[in-house]
Amino acid sequence: MAEVRAGRVSDFADGQRILLEVEGREVFVFEREGRFYAFQNICPHMGGPVGEGILMGKVEAVLDEDKRQVRERFSTTEIHLVCPWHGWEFDIETGRCAALPDRYRIRRYEAVQRGDDVYVLG
Repeated sequence: MAEVRAGRVSDFADGQRILLEVEGREVFVFEREGRFYAFQNICPHMGGPVGEGILMGKVEAVLDEDKRQVRERFSTTEIHLVCPWHGWEFDIETGRCAALPDRYRIRRYEAVQRGDDVYVLG
């Protein structure tokens, strides 16, 4: 198993993402709320650079007591990465596509912090 140093923890300040190569694949790494994430930088839809996309909470419907939708809100617990080319969304915990979770996903890698450094395990 390959182990590639992604950088120092401080390199990820202010939402910075780092691109690197792991076993011949372009991978991007980012930090959110103290956790590090790493994914292959290719959207399964049309090959877009998914690592350039925004992070946002999943859109959730808010229902009243009669189960009618009264508004929508962004989830604070399920966060999606949105591909900048066509808007496909992927859950950052699983890599699964929000619309077709059993069919599409982006490849996730384990990212670990050791002291002041971050590594991706391939």
